[in-house]
Amino acid sequence: MKKEPLRFKNGKFKIMLLGDMHENYDMHTGNAEMIAEDVYALHTKAVEELKPDLVVFLGDNVSGANEMQMRSAISRIMFPYVSRNIPCAVIFGNHDHDRTDLVDLPTHMRLFNEYDNCYFYNADDSLTGYGNYNLTVKATDSDKDVLNLWFIDSNNLYENREVSYYDYVHEDQIEWYKKTAKELADKNGGKVVPALLFQHAPVPEEYELLREAKPWEYFDSVEGHGKWSDKRYVPKETTEGEIGEGPCPPCINSGEFAAWKEVGDIMGAFFGHDHMNDIAGYVDGILLAQSRTSGFRPYTDGCRTGVRLITLDENNIENIDTRMYFFKKDFGLKSKSLSPYMRHVTDKQDLKLKAAGAVLGSAAAVTAAAIAGKKIKNFFNK
Repeated sequence: MKKEPLRFKNGKFKIMLLGDMHENYDMHTGNAEMIAEDVYALHTKAVEELKPDLVVFLGDNVSGANEMQMRSAISRIMFPYVSRNIPCAVIFGNHDHDRTDLVDLPTHMRLFNEYDNCYFYNADDSLTGYGNYNLTVKATDSDKDVLNLWFIDSNNLYENREVSYYDYVHEDQIEWYKKTAKELADKNGGKVVPALLFQHAPVPEEYELLREAKPWEYFDSVEGHGKWSDKRYVPKETTEGEIGEGPCPPCINSGEFAAWKEVGDIMGAFFGHDHMNDIAGYVDGILLAQSRTSGFRPYTDGCRTGVRLITLDENNIENIDTRMYFFKKDFGLKSKSLSPYMRHVTDKQDLKLKAAGAVLGSAAAVTAAAIAGKKIKNFFNK
């Protein structure tokens, strides 16, 4: 079925990002039903209040042991958007790749596309990954394409885990991006069409948004991932948002970010993957931003589960307005699935409290040992 083109409305276009839901067919184990209720409450409240023109699922979306289970789980996460006829785009994450022995990616995509409001497709079957594509957005009052949206599959795990745990965007994907961007530019009088890019795993350049933590910042820092794991990091002063875990890009730099700079169309790139991170900042003039989990099944950050909204102005397209909206803080929702403790303490705060307790416990043990040693010495010196 031919889709209606995406279009600015009254000069504005709003995109809502859903990071790492990890929703599952299972509704019976543990508190799965309450988790589903929390997810539904968040997504319903978000779509009603933020009124996006497009919703993007950022990967690690849903799982099921067979096609029937997958269809059921997808229907659950799509319902808030299908019922309101809001266009949706999807990308695959590493965990979507994990169980292709049960439901392959073409079937996974087909199940999403059983809904008329889903714009998910695969532009070229010969490319690495599945679900590499782009969507253009037209002006409010004409058929001119004023914005392009890239959706790139960042793949799964690298073949040699000693070199890099995660795979990267491959050369053939990058060449496809360059070729398609040129075709769009040729249709646009030789000028690149301003673009945003969405993929599951971040690029290595995201570490340029961070700096090495000072010793006194230990409890506010995170340990890096992979080849960055020998240091602890905090966001730079120019970086917005928070990190609750070390960013997890591939350790191999495939040149994807360099290609963006070469082509010159990418204004900003948005990622999921790291559930407790929502940092955003500019590297070489390109906005890099993460959207933390929008679900409650994976590890989260207490009630800081949320969605990211991007708002663009047709008359000032390069000004990217984006921020996170959180389950409790912004939407005033009360979780059914989290314990009373975790409703009020984030995962990061909980880790800091435990770490501080361990340090204090160690200090107390050292002090007690010193006192005991002094008493023993005094006893034998009598």
